Amino acid sequence: MRVRTAFRILTDGSVIASVHLRMLGCAARPTVALMHLVERGRDPLDHVPEESTEEGPALRDAAAVAARAAADEEAAAAARDRFRIEPVPAIEADEAVRGHLEPDETVHALRRHAILIAPGGDGALGHGGTLYLTSRRLVLLGQVEMSVKLADIDETSLAGERLLLTLRNGEGFALDLDRPRLLRAEMAALGLELRR
Repeated sequence: MRVRTAFRILTDGSVIASVHLRMLGCAARPTVALMHLVERGRDPLDHVPEESTEEGPALRDAAAVAARAAADEEAAAAARDRFRIEPVPAIEADEAVRGHLEPDETVHALRRHAILIAPGGDGALGHGGTLYLTSRRLVLLGQVEMSVKLADIDETSLAGERLLLTLRNGEGFALDLDRPRLLRAEMAALGLELRR
């Protein structure tokens, strides 16, 4: 039977870090911080940043989303205060929605690039379009056309930048859109006017 033995010779450049082995009976030597070869000669405690100087894309995006949500909440609070003493102002109806309006129905808000997300939508990305808030309804015009009477909306809630709507018949859907808190305040004020 033949036994093979292999030897590997280590050179100065092949050792990544120094290893300190203590032998029994020898006095312990102080532990020294290991440094990469490029950092030799530098004290690692010379420059310790107190806070991170790196701002990655995720952190920037999170800060932008938080700032947008705070501005939206502030606008919604101001709108709720304003709607206690005056009605929701009407805006000019554009060409796309004009043919869908009923007599005496006015447009009060619109959100371009809104996405309608139906429940149980088999993982679909949703249907994009422009959402109009009228004096009586929510109207989405785009990939699909949808119209929901404000009187049929039983409950609204928020999940991030998504507005969740529950209808009186138990069905529901979500709208992913810009400034959902302000739209929710406008919808509440218009719904209150309809009930008067």
